[in-house]
Amino acid sequence: MKFLKNILPLFVVIILCNNLLQAQVGINILQPDTSAILHLESTDRGFLPPRMTTQERNNIFSPMYGLTIFNTEDSTLQYYTGRCWMPVWQQSCDECVFDFGIENQNGNIDRIVSNVDSTRLFINQTNGNSSIGIYVIANLPDGISVIIDSSVVSGTDTVTMKVTANIFAPAGTYPIVVQAACDGNIKSQVFVVTVDPCIEVNLIAPQVNYDLQAANSLPTGTPICVVLRIPPGLELTNDYSGAPVYTSGNLHPQSKVGIWNEGFLFARGGDGGVGAGLQGQTGEGDPGTDAMNLTTHTHLVNSGRIYSGGGGGGSVGFIATIPIPAPVGNFNLGIGAGGGGGSQLGIGGNLGTGIGYYQAGSSATGGIMSVPGTGGILTTPISFAITVAQFTITPAVFGGNGGGYGLPGLAGSLTFNLDVTISIPFIGNISIFNQNFPDPPLSVFPAGGAAGSAIKRNSNTLLGPIDGNYQTTNIKGPVIN
Repeated sequence: MKFLKNILPLFVVIILCNNLLQAQVGINILQPDTSAILHLESTDRGFLPPRMTTQERNNIFSPMYGLTIFNTEDSTLQYYTGRCWMPVWQQSCDECVFDFGIENQNGNIDRIVSNVDSTRLFINQTNGNSSIGIYVIANLPDGISVIIDSSVVSGTDTVTMKVTANIFAPAGTYPIVVQAACDGNIKSQVFVVTVDPCIEVNLIAPQVNYDLQAANSLPTGTPICVVLRIPPGLELTNDYSGAPVYTSGNLHPQSKVGIWNEGFLFARGGDGGVGAGLQGQTGEGDPGTDAMNLTTHTHLVNSGRIYSGGGGGGSVGFIATIPIPAPVGNFNLGIGAGGGGGSQLGIGGNLGTGIGYYQAGSSATGGIMSVPGTGGILTTPISFAITVAQFTITPAVFGGNGGGYGLPGLAGSLTFNLDVTISIPFIGNISIFNQNFPDPPLSVFPAGGAAGSAIKRNSNTLLGPIDGNYQTTNIKGPVIN
């Protein structure tokens, strides 16, 4: 009995210890789940882990891996991996984590003050060493483009995004999605840009001396943007007044004009020179006229034809009193040729009357296949008799040819030989005068006219063709300030 009294307490202790080793704790539940060492049940309260700041968390001495806290600064549940404190949603200690923000979510492009709007994107990488890629997702019409100044960043950085709408872009509101991606983490921002409308002018009939502002009664006191569309094959020309084929007219100087040209702008050519050698008539060819004259900022897209007028050719002439030995005496002679007309429709130089021997220049044809006029030509010997003398003029007289589209007219040239003979009985014909003219010979003759300008900017900005002298399918003539 004494033995049983001594062994019974020991047995109870062993049983209790065994139960403690196998114990489960249940709160608000009598029988915890067999798989849980701690089982909590509640319908009106939650589990509250230790709450602390990042600094307080970092002050924990030798944390055991798996140790869990709630970070009050990041509002995340975090646990210690043995290497780092990691949010429960993060996959590894080295995973790229970043914040992505935008300065403005809405923009506007009026295409008068500016055709660009921009916003800034802010990147703040809080974890990891991988680079962050930035890219744009947008379905934009022709004429609207987006660029970012950096497509790969790391750490803390700012990216500028610019949206540009040229004058031909359709008006409307367009969303632009910008995404940042790193290690499978993707964040997005949306920038919505509104493009204001421009005035649209669509030509449907041929025009002469077309003034954009006057023809459409456009406002002159305030800046506007206006788009002119010239359809395929439509022809614009100018008359004999010297006005350009096209001008933007009296628009406000800060206005913006867009020209989408698929038609034909043909500037009239200069007339050929006349009357070189006559008093008051120097004989130069007239200059060609301008195809386009700009009065404001212009954006030109040209798949049609813009041709400046060719210069008229210079005329040549010689008028003088030539002293011939007796028995003939003084002889008055006039000889010359007119210059050819420049493309298009330049008129050949024609003196009419007032000079003895003269050949008019021919006129240029018109249209896309315009042929410039040629200068008058005298090369056939001219023979005649005056009293007892026989005169023979052997000319080499060439008026200057007119210039083709965008080309200057040419200078001509003139020389001739005058031979005078008399017949003496029983002796025959004797030359009493034989001389080449002009004497001394001339090296400079009246100049041909300059070509007109394909486009004259007048110090206005031109987007499209650059300044230069063109002889291409689409432009013939100089593009100049």
